[in-house]
Amino acid sequence: MFSAYSPIGVMDAGLGGYTVVRELQKLLPHEEILYLGEGVYQPYGNRGEAEILFLTRQCLDFLQSRGVKIVAVACNTISTLIEHYRPFYDFEIISIVEAGADDVVAAKLSEVGVLSTVFTAKTGQYARLITARSPQTRVYAQGCPWLARIIEDGDFDQKRIDTELINTLGKLAAEHPGLDSLVLGCTHFPLVANNIKKLFPQFTQLINPAASQARMVKEHLERTHLLNMNGSGSLRICTTSDVEVYRRMAAFVGLERIESVSLVPAPKPYKQ
Repeated sequence: MFSAYSPIGVMDAGLGGYTVVRELQKLLPHEEILYLGEGVYQPYGNRGEAEILFLTRQCLDFLQSRGVKIVAVACNTISTLIEHYRPFYDFEIISIVEAGADDVVAAKLSEVGVLSTVFTAKTGQYARLITARSPQTRVYAQGCPWLARIIEDGDFDQKRIDTELINTLGKLAAEHPGLDSLVLGCTHFPLVANNIKKLFPQFTQLINPAASQARMVKEHLERTHLLNMNGSGSLRICTTSDVEVYRRMAAFVGLERIESVSLVPAPKPYKQ
């Protein structure tokens, strides 16, 4: 059984989920957080559905073994498939795509762009969730194959970042010159929000679903009486990738109360 002192799990295909952890630390300063960044197979958005699910189940199994009481899936790509793995776990699983769709509906937008991985764009999940409650909203998806991978490298090569944005977001901007609202449909992308603003000033409203996902976590913990009001608020970071990059980026993003950054085994590879 879960208790208020059980940790919150956050998982992502890489370090982009740090943007969600940052919001959780602001909103829930006493909660213990366990972060899993699966960087070996990143970007998940360039893989097929069966492989994504195979890798995701192993990540969730890891968090389950650590006794988490809830999991925030910070990866948009993984979140598009949430109904395929949600039934297998006793803890609540919170989707960042659902959080992002909530933000768009609440803003009552007539049209919105979604910049995401290729897989997330192809699923059309944002459009389905948004138009189910706001049929008048037009949703334009744009997949970005390599931006998450470039950010994951941790060196923030501005030329590579800007080139990838021009080649992808540039298409969306050209096709819809009046579009001014954009969902950052990958948790890596808020880390390059300034690049987007510089290159494409038409996007005056950048929607980062991380804050809404953190609120959804808090609301669930309140409803289920699992809110930790007395904990130290420590953060443990586990990664299958480069520990030093994850340590450096945690400081860059502004994460607090970091207890440890450790290497854990990568998921087993998918075999067809």
